[in-house]
Amino acid sequence: MTTSSITGITMRLKPVSMGLTPRQSVGLLKFARWTAISIVLVYFIRGTVLPWYLHVPYSIWIGLTILALSVGAGAAVIGGGKWRWGWVAVLCSFAASIFLAEQPISAGLHWFGIVLLVLAVGPVIPNPIAVRLRFIAWEFLTMGLTTLTGIFVIWYLLHLPSFGGMVYFTGFMNQSMLLGPIAGMGVAIALARAIHGRSWKWAVVATLGLIPLLASGSRVAACATGVAVCLLLFRRKPVLGGICALVFPVALYAMIALGHQEEEGGSFTGALAHKGMENSRTDLWRCRIDEFVSSPIIGIGVAMGTGSGSEQDSKGDIRVEPGSSYLALLAMTGAVGTLAFFSALAYLLYRFSFATKGAGLEMDILSVVGIYMAVHGVAEGWILGFGSPLCFIFWLWLGRFADVALKPARAVIKQPVRNYRRFRYFVPVPSKS
Repeated sequence: MTTSSITGITMRLKPVSMGLTPRQSVGLLKFARWTAISIVLVYFIRGTVLPWYLHVPYSIWIGLTILALSVGAGAAVIGGGKWRWGWVAVLCSFAASIFLAEQPISAGLHWFGIVLLVLAVGPVIPNPIAVRLRFIAWEFLTMGLTTLTGIFVIWYLLHLPSFGGMVYFTGFMNQSMLLGPIAGMGVAIALARAIHGRSWKWAVVATLGLIPLLASGSRVAACATGVAVCLLLFRRKPVLGGICALVFPVALYAMIALGHQEEEGGSFTGALAHKGMENSRTDLWRCRIDEFVSSPIIGIGVAMGTGSGSEQDSKGDIRVEPGSSYLALLAMTGAVGTLAFFSALAYLLYRFSFATKGAGLEMDILSVVGIYMAVHGVAEGWILGFGSPLCFIFWLWLGRFADVALKPARAVIKQPVRNYRRFRYFVPVPSKS
């Protein structure tokens, strides 16, 4: 048994047995660890303004992303073992859309990027190396989200400049629509830790994290955070959750529709009032539906678009802002891809519902992040954009979710194990229930 130093989750350990010597096993496990951390860092550095100020071409960052994912996917594949063929079928159904794409080569390259992402951190490969890679990446990610949320709070309170734009709070991220989700998930994760650890420090992080979340001006991020928090509280603190469910929609409506004075006064809630109640996604949604109607069986191709939200750059490549992950999946992969994806996801949800009996902190973190992404995806189309940090978060969440759902882990809150070296020849894998 070993315990995560971040989540405090106890997991049963299994020696790595792939015909390797102990020394090779240790090397491969260390390699998986640093690969996981590198993938997370590459994605989040891309989401900051650092590439702008370093004048690094966009193609270089795409290359670094592909390199990191290739290394991660390679490590997972080398681990051997059986694959989860339901998710292989999902990737194959996505590939079918390439044949009708306006730009087959571009669609094929984007599909290849999705394949690398899913093989590296997604739910396809369940061998010990892949599980360890996802486990470490997930720990590093969740701690990073709460850490960034705390940094954003300090950044806002000190009135430091927003490098990604002047209208809404961006901090050092390249856009407010990325800062909002990071802060929102950070709030939900911090609240889960506050409840399980009975920690006032995490409660303070969760409360103050609302400041950068609202200052980002992202209405869907605020809504997704509210839903995730309310459901978490309703499960763990039913009375408090019921109160939150009543207060949250009223407060959000007041900030958006009735917050004109805050908008003029520069309050952190004024960013929401600035956007008002108008739905800025209507045209995008209508075009995604029209694209689906034009090719309802296998879709128009991954990362393809023909209507509002799509444009061609100077090289002729198509760039798309889908406006919804659900409609992006439907338009780009058609009924075949959408049905395959949601069938595989439904099976995971079914299995997870049994795995969560008596579950602890990790289960709640997986739940709140999943709920957040489900709501946020209604108005943001990141699901097939393999270069997006939000796309990365979703597929990593799905990979970790599958590990817990299909082979339930014994989640027990204990003190962190200080001497990690004694477990260096082992890899955490879920125990059989």
